[in-house]
Amino acid sequence: MMRIAGSLMWVGLMLALGASKGNAAEAPATQPSEVPVEAFFDTVDMERPELSPDGMRMAAVTKAKSGRLQLSVFETANLPAGRVIATFDNADITGVAWVSNDRLVFTTHDLLSDTWDSRSVARFAIDRDGTKGTALNGRAVASSFSPAHDPLDSIVRYLNDGSSDVIEGVWKLKWGQWTDQVAVRYDTRSGHWKPITEASVPLGLYKWIVDDKGAPRAAMGYDKSDTFVVTVAPDGTFVERGRWPSLGSGGDALQLLAWGPDGQVYAVRSNGDRHGSRGLYRFDLATGKTDPEPLLSTHGFDIDPALVIDERAHKVLGVRYTTDAAATAWFDSDLKALQARIDAALPGTVNRIDLGACGCAARAVVTSSSDRQPARYYLFDRGSNSLAPLGGSRPAIAPKLMAQTDFFRVKSRDGQEIPVWVTRPAGKGPFPTVVLVHDGPWIRGWSWEWDAESQFLASRGYLVVKPEFRGSHGYGRRWFEAGARQWGLKMQDDIADATTWATSQGSGGPARTCIVGQGYGGYAALMGLVRYAELYRCGVSLSAPTDLKLILEPSGTDAGPEDLLYGMKPLIGDPETDGAQLDATSPLKLAAQIRRPVLLAHGGIDRHVDVAHGVKLRRALEAAKVPVTWLEYKDEGHFLNLPQDRADFHRRMEQFLAVNIGSPSVSP
Repeated sequence: MMRIAGSLMWVGLMLALGASKGNAAEAPATQPSEVPVEAFFDTVDMERPELSPDGMRMAAVTKAKSGRLQLSVFETANLPAGRVIATFDNADITGVAWVSNDRLVFTTHDLLSDTWDSRSVARFAIDRDGTKGTALNGRAVASSFSPAHDPLDSIVRYLNDGSSDVIEGVWKLKWGQWTDQVAVRYDTRSGHWKPITEASVPLGLYKWIVDDKGAPRAAMGYDKSDTFVVTVAPDGTFVERGRWPSLGSGGDALQLLAWGPDGQVYAVRSNGDRHGSRGLYRFDLATGKTDPEPLLSTHGFDIDPALVIDERAHKVLGVRYTTDAAATAWFDSDLKALQARIDAALPGTVNRIDLGACGCAARAVVTSSSDRQPARYYLFDRGSNSLAPLGGSRPAIAPKLMAQTDFFRVKSRDGQEIPVWVTRPAGKGPFPTVVLVHDGPWIRGWSWEWDAESQFLASRGYLVVKPEFRGSHGYGRRWFEAGARQWGLKMQDDIADATTWATSQGSGGPARTCIVGQGYGGYAALMGLVRYAELYRCGVSLSAPTDLKLILEPSGTDAGPEDLLYGMKPLIGDPETDGAQLDATSPLKLAAQIRRPVLLAHGGIDRHVDVAHGVKLRRALEAAKVPVTWLEYKDEGHFLNLPQDRADFHRRMEQFLAVNIGSPSVSP
């Protein structure tokens, strides 16, 4: 487990940016299959470069010799040199942001610990020279930092007003869960704070909209099964403007996004297309309604927008959004032209431009990535029109050895459109095929970007098919809502329909197809073997719930009572009213119907899905004489956090796939 107290080292270390941190004696891989498994699943070398508000400095998370992630600061006018200002021997720095030109906030977590534990997450503030460190989160304090006055949590807004203050959200503890949030103005130097409003705050708030002066303007909250929006009246009181079912038919429900420097509040809600796609709208504080038409919207995709702003000029410069891939819509003509110049210099990649808090900064950080290329970072000098390499997240990965990923929409048996991603290895095919099912399940599984697991499988010669079954986010509210109470049913049909489509294209076939997943994906892999044995020759299941009634009991999950009652039960089912359906869609109850080989793995201290799910299913499969390979990672939770465990699992999976579908000699 993570040691709460740790030592902090202040080091003035010169970093040669862009230099490979790999073993110089190793010959580079010339074939995809020669790329070692560790290159896909080891800790990244560099990530999250952030410009200071004036653009004169850049902070980034970099990899230390120990393998830990540390915080480094660079002068943008002197790129070869950088200084490590914070590094821990028992934790990794996982996020960074500038409070002002001289002060930063960063978060830590022990990525080498056995399991994700919110109590081990900490937030600190520090000056850019590595001095005056202050702990902002009292639940995990390193000894070299001044202790926090209170255990503050999420940052609501960075003010960028020249002060060292931020707006923080203080969470109340209820039923063992952090629930209602109160916003305070917090001085990251002194530790002093005060609420941003003296008015009575509604219960259940979870998101605040705060203006550039630190004043509250609106908020969102939960009230049992409802979501509601409030605005702040001139007298400081909160006025409810609307509410809707959180999970029911609220297809047009909105989510407040941010206060823009132009004085507008921006929101996200579904538009009128048949998908219920979510777009960006202006929100009127006086009426609590959005404009009739969106500022930005794309049919069939929830664009997940984020504003790009210029605090000094009080302008919204553009909007970052995602369709199949990430992009930026620039409202500023100069920045639109700048994007075109950078795209011309870095063709074939998505190139994100970060400008700090001021669109007038002389330099910008560019993050360049694609389906084949993990993120690479550059500093763009607007005066000389030049790009200087900063480094990369995974320099050991050669894009030319990676596989192409494409996006499709495939018809389901009931006439719906299933979004499907396909990563195709080099060669003519047909290829043995892996159907990779995402976890969640209520998330967006993929976009057009480099994905470690997909690329690892493709490098070993597998066609990778990744369906975004109903219940997935990102493709319209209606597609998400269609997944309610459909575990093992229509959600499973979507996966099967995507499999049938993919194997009918000539690139693969059911005689050489395996279904693979983690969490919900592991559950779907098992249910695929139950319901569609003709499609799959084997299954790989990691951290899977195998008894749906068990995960819907308070003792069977780490979800709080309200999450369980108003979230999981409406989406999965209620044991009291849906008991027969839950039994009919629980792999543990259906183990005797599985006839294909199974690779079954679980973390020994999984708090989200107890290891008992895996142990009981293993015994049931063995009793039914089903070929089962059992892996238990005793020091892991729901996810494989340790790089050596990630590498080991995928090495074992590679061997399992090779035996069952990896050779043309495998008979159907």
